[in-house]
Amino acid sequence: VRATIKQVYEERGYLLDPHSAIAYLGLVGDAGPVGRDGQAGIFLATAHPAKFAEIVEPIVGRAIEKPAALAEALNGPQHIIRIRASLDRVLGMLDG
Repeated sequence: VRATIKQVYEERGYLLDPHSAIAYLGLVGDAGPVGRDGQAGIFLATAHPAKFAEIVEPIVGRAIEKPAALAEALNGPQHIIRIRASLDRVLGMLDG
């Protein structure tokens, strides 16, 4: 994942977050940016790299500016709801 973040940043100037690096690897695999079957494909980035600054910044060797909305969310209160590990409890949470 770290090597992929570095490679994509150096070759394309695009900064991936760790989750999106995994999606990218799933799309291209070992075949490189043309993809596994030589056809174009897409992947969706799932987070801003600044959310994982402690991981991404050392890889690319620079600070990553946090968008205001992300900085506000990261500095806000956390809301943690503890539930027992059962499918029924999880499904109950989805119902509201």
